[in-house]
Amino acid sequence: MTRKMSDGLTVFIPLYNEEAVLEKNILILLEYLKSMPLPFEILLGSNGSTDRTPEIGKKLEQTYSQIQFFHIAPRGPGLAFSQALKRAKYSFLLCLDADLSTDLNFIPRAAASLEKHDAAVGSKQTGNQKRPFVRVLASELFIACTNLLLQMPYRDYSIGAKAYRTQAVLPFADHIDRHTFYTQELLFQLRKAGKKIDEIPVTCSDWRKSKFNLFHEGFYRYFKLFQLWARSLKQ
Repeated sequence: MTRKMSDGLTVFIPLYNEEAVLEKNILILLEYLKSMPLPFEILLGSNGSTDRTPEIGKKLEQTYSQIQFFHIAPRGPGLAFSQALKRAKYSFLLCLDADLSTDLNFIPRAAASLEKHDAAVGSKQTGNQKRPFVRVLASELFIACTNLLLQMPYRDYSIGAKAYRTQAVLPFADHIDRHTFYTQELLFQLRKAGKKIDEIPVTCSDWRKSKFNLFHEGFYRYFKLFQLWARSLKQ
């Protein structure tokens, strides 16, 4: 799958019931991006939202030419990422969380990295993070298991603070996990294909209550991890 891309930056934010922070944070992001020399767009992808997120997203799209909004009925950040990848018009695609928990200086650093790499991993573990101890511990355990089983070296597999060359990941748009495992899966496929992946330390402050059931989320991610590991052994 190939298409002509314009030089610039597409910032994608997956949304699930983010009415409390959506408008405020997107306007902060918009002002930040205006200070950069690159042309840009913001893609907002609601997946399964049942609050006023779609209403606010549509309002933002109608008010600001740099903002595009879409809504899909099923919940699934991987599904939303796949849609964003197909809609992105710029050569660099960055993923951020709606709460802007990662310092925004990740954006110019990631853009600079993508001049020489196919992907850039924003890593809380190698940078600075302020999060509940239980979530930090759970993340560390999952990262260790991922790197052991998949022979990967990266220190952060969360959805936020990741950046990609759009053309490098576009071939995988229809072949990644529809939920929260897509980052691991995508980085695994990129590494297997011999793509260049950078890792950037980031600062993250995240004290919000998770929107996922952590027990179910943990079970799902480990199931998908062992599934991908088993497939990799047969290749």
